[in-house]
Amino acid sequence: MSVATALGNVRALDIPKELLSRRKTSFRLATLFKADDQQVTDGVSITSYGQGQVTGGMFTVPAHGVISVNFQLHLLCVTPNDVQTLSALIRSLLDASHQHLFDEVSKTDISGGASLFGFFSAGISASYSDVKHTMDSWGLSEVNQETIVNNMMQIAQKTNDFVYSGTVYNQDYDYAVTGSLFGIVMDASIQQQQASNQVRFLAPNVHLQSTDGSATLPVVGKLY
Repeated sequence: MSVATALGNVRALDIPKELLSRRKTSFRLATLFKADDQQVTDGVSITSYGQGQVTGGMFTVPAHGVISVNFQLHLLCVTPNDVQTLSALIRSLLDASHQHLFDEVSKTDISGGASLFGFFSAGISASYSDVKHTMDSWGLSEVNQETIVNNMMQIAQKTNDFVYSGTVYNQDYDYAVTGSLFGIVMDASIQQQQASNQVRFLAPNVHLQSTDGSATLPVVGKLY
């Protein structure tokens, strides 16, 4: 990711309910993992899944403090509308109990705030057979899985601009935290008969990770 502008402003700590209720999971996405899948079949594989760094700016959040950040991203990926459309399609194909689970997935940090990401992968790369097994476990029929693959074949990635304004809270640490902002990135390969498609997805939530990786701060605000 590249950043056109990056600004940080310190202000008084005022933690909103959105942040207090947010679920935390351990970030185990220090790098992008490459799938090693020799068997190519019709379906979807997650070729990489991890944290994409917002380059061009370092941010320092004071102890028990808060800063505001503003930046613009310019990158090649699937449009936010395609992320939301595909996510809505998958949810519509699930039964009621799995729809509830699908909604809950978006609350985990490794999903980046989008159920679509957690649906395909729990923070790791996944082969075609892995994803097929995952979709089976969600109770999706072969017809429903084919519908998902068909729709993913139609998705095209293009260069998109993301104008972002968010707030970083350091309510957990009694020392200043300096680091960079990261977003969750998922690369997928779709295979259907002789056709294939490769797309990159960017989740809406970002987070700040300290330079030594010891601290992770959530950010209130979304890329889209």
